[in-house]
Amino acid sequence: MKISACVITKNEAENLPRWLASMRVFADEMIVVDTGSTDATVEIARAGGAQVFHFDWINDFAAAKNFALDRASGDWVVFPDADEYFTEESAPRVRPLIEEYRQKKNFDGFIVHLVNIDMDTGALLGTTAEVQRIFRRAPHIRFVGSIHEYVKNLSGDAEREMVSAPGLVLYHTGYSPRIIRGKARRDLDLLLARRARGEFRTLDEYHLMDCYYTLEDYPQAAHYAQLARDSSDQPIGSEDRTHAVLLQSLILMKAGDAAICAAYGKARAAFPKKAVFPLIYGMYAWEAGYFAAACRAFRTGLDLHEEYGRAGDYAGILAPTAYAHRGEAAALRGATEEALRLYGCALSMAPRSTMVLRRLIRLLHDLHVDEATVIETLNGFFDPKEDAALLAVMLAEEFPRASLYYERRSTRKFPLRQRFLLAGDAASAAASLVEDMERAAALAAARMADFAPESQGALALLLPDACRELSAAPEAQRMRRRIVRLAESPEVWASAPLSAKACADK
Repeated sequence: MKISACVITKNEAENLPRWLASMRVFADEMIVVDTGSTDATVEIARAGGAQVFHFDWINDFAAAKNFALDRASGDWVVFPDADEYFTEESAPRVRPLIEEYRQKKNFDGFIVHLVNIDMDTGALLGTTAEVQRIFRRAPHIRFVGSIHEYVKNLSGDAEREMVSAPGLVLYHTGYSPRIIRGKARRDLDLLLARRARGEFRTLDEYHLMDCYYTLEDYPQAAHYAQLARDSSDQPIGSEDRTHAVLLQSLILMKAGDAAICAAYGKARAAFPKKAVFPLIYGMYAWEAGYFAAACRAFRTGLDLHEEYGRAGDYAGILAPTAYAHRGEAAALRGATEEALRLYGCALSMAPRSTMVLRRLIRLLHDLHVDEATVIETLNGFFDPKEDAALLAVMLAEEFPRASLYYERRSTRKFPLRQRFLLAGDAASAAASLVEDMERAAALAAARMADFAPESQGALALLLPDACRELSAAPEAQRMRRRIVRLAESPEVWASAPLSAKACADK
């Protein structure tokens, strides 16, 4: 059995090395069809072992991809986009999975779970899709659609099938914040231009919805989301997205409660196992002040996420906040044990959420928990060394000694005076402050001559008498000696932006 990995490219020098590395794990050949790159895409492809072909761009993604299919020689084709790659765990499973299913009658391929991530940080963006990326190389399987192209069975045989690929996950960086708006604007212009020529295609409303939503035109996004939701044509693997975009758009455009509740009700009826809808509605209800309704929705959504959630789901992004809001509601009811448990659930999912951590610390403070117990509690959720800097800062106000405990384990240290204050040593903190003020005054006096005349007058008014007047008082003599030392000190000369001359010589 031979596997061909295919891709079309244009200026993909940033993404292509990762694509090549992922495909190389299982592919017998790699086909790169370039549509006019001006960067190093072609050179990278050849150096990575791919066969490179050129295709003159005609504003038709399906045509370019079908051109790639015609150059492939494998029995099976894996066709991720250039900004997609399999996770390290998934790539070695591709060939065994194809081997397992390839003998099945009427079986054409796999639908793969795709997770959107930020190309710069690797963070999950909270959106996923089910995409057709692995299929037989057969005459009846072709791409259709000039943009937002997709795989279609042209045989007319309704018995042929594609199934979800168990254990495979694709990462997709194409929705990263720094590039997604530009892509959405490009796609929207192409869509509108084609429709202006009288060319209308299935899923147009779905793709218009996506473009307008990305560009934050929520009234238009809601309009096309409703049309796409009610259409008989649905994108395979992403049928629930129209409901999610409609609900989110209505909330973001501040539509009335009735419209939001109606959209939520239809989403729940259509996808009763999807956690994202009750969680989205719960966030809306919480912000609107419908706390009881919000908590009911949160409970439903969290239960569904625990049972049916998948990697990268938007529900996974919302879940920590949902737990935190439930924890806050429990604390207000006086159910402190439940509140601690819910905050703990939130932190287990999002350990570095400062919002959740702040609420947990406030609750522990209100319960008058001793600082040793605070440390023991937080060590159950955090690494005492790796997270020490965050914990030191967050604890400083309510639990100063616990803050010092973590500060000593952190590479980032508090200023000396802050450590004195956290330790309850106000006298040492005051002495440190006086010392700093005297040092600053002496340095200003030592460099007085380097300021403009008008600045010298303003500065002279702010200096203590010990810097401005002759006096036999011991503190004044000490200050004058310090001024002289600062003016003559090589360290001061090296760090000062201007050369300094002591006013004390006058």
